[in-house]
Amino acid sequence: MQLSTRTVRNPIKLLLTGIIDLIYPPLCLNCEQRLNDNEDQLCDTCLDGFKLLGKVHDDFSVPGKIYINSAWALFDFDKAFQNLIHHLKYSRRRKPVQVVLNHYKKQILTQLPQNSIDYVISIPLHLRKLRERGYNQVDDMSHWLAKHLESEIGNHFVERTKYTQSQTQLNAAERQQNVTSAFAVKSDSEIMGKHILLVDDVLTTGATANALAQVLDAAGAARIDLITLSTPQKGST
Repeated sequence: MQLSTRTVRNPIKLLLTGIIDLIYPPLCLNCEQRLNDNEDQLCDTCLDGFKLLGKVHDDFSVPGKIYINSAWALFDFDKAFQNLIHHLKYSRRRKPVQVVLNHYKKQILTQLPQNSIDYVISIPLHLRKLRERGYNQVDDMSHWLAKHLESEIGNHFVERTKYTQSQTQLNAAERQQNVTSAFAVKSDSEIMGKHILLVDDVLTTGATANALAQVLDAAGAARIDLITLSTPQKGST
């Protein structure tokens, strides 16, 4: 009997994987403890330990009009989730976010309106930032949401026209000024009358998302909502 190349390769691949895992065992991205065979990227203890917020977020610190109708921040931006976001943005570790979303799928989807969102749109990066990072850190989440909400991705309808400095060290007024005129809509006709869900990683003051929502509102969007992976809770350190 002649064995196929695939049949021969699989045991070799398994053997090599076993040797690599023995020398460099897979560790939890968060606590760095060794993962069990049924765990992926994050151990069950860390995965279960993320603090799901599960409520509408209404604490915006943006001066002036808010163009976002409803907002949800999924998890508390505590030290554990900060670590996850840091890996997502700066270490090219994208898969763990998918693991988190799938683990909390039911709780996430029960918060959101079903069968009414036309487009899911990632907060866009400036082309320069996109080249530096290599990807938009929230695109995977946008695609996950679009799939489960039976919506379409609308990233190609918007763009970031202004390269802005990091918002991290800015106060609310500076954040708003930093993102003023930072976004543009490429096709008003595609946005007119549509219900749009914006997606970002961290919600702090809401200035960035609101700046994009403003131009979408001007383009005729019927409703604009926002979902982010996390937000700092008042009093948290």
